[in-house]
Amino acid sequence: MKAVTAPRRQRSKRAGGGDPDTRQRVIDGAIECILERGFYRSSSNAVAEHVGLSWGVIQYYFGTRESLMLAVLEDGSRRLIETVSTADITGDTLTDRIEEYFVTLERYYGDPRYLAFIQVLLNLSHDPRTSAQTLETMTRISKVVDVELDRLTTKLFAGVPVRQRRLRSLVFHVLRGLALSEVMLGTLPFDSSRPTRELRAQRRLAARALSLLIEDEVGIDRED
Repeated sequence: MKAVTAPRRQRSKRAGGGDPDTRQRVIDGAIECILERGFYRSSSNAVAEHVGLSWGVIQYYFGTRESLMLAVLEDGSRRLIETVSTADITGDTLTDRIEEYFVTLERYYGDPRYLAFIQVLLNLSHDPRTSAQTLETMTRISKVVDVELDRLTTKLFAGVPVRQRRLRSLVFHVLRGLALSEVMLGTLPFDSSRPTRELRAQRRLAARALSLLIEDEVGIDRED
């Protein structure tokens, strides 16, 4: 397969140089600010105050707030690509492989930072003021991520003749939902934590249920 590279960054005219550590510090600070205040309350001044820099310094690296938010989204896609591209699925049974697949998805979608990434994605996608260039970059990011997720799904179903795309995507959506449920519960202002043993049991049950469903569907296909 052709090597997949991280999406190209959309850079402002003023963002041609500078310290990469400072740039990453601003991105990390913007993520923290979004998690604490939400997307719309994470204004230019709020992010600058959070990272302890002037907005002029941040403008040097990103130009505009929109470009900074796009950089946050690009950072999220980079983290996902790194997580998925280095993952392997080697379990002997389909249930084991589904569990391994879930562990990989959980590393990204179960990380609180994903809640910041999804806020940026939703708001930039639906804001009529978002520039065409930013939307084009977001589309490119999505395509690169989809390639890596498809590659991992192919590994999951190696040796299992699952032809329906809806069935292949069902596993992803169910397991991503579990990971998101846990990280979202963790943001509530009261103790919603559950013992690790219970979470592992739920993961195993979900893997077994999905495995049985897939094997049943495959059996129907074979009879046809």
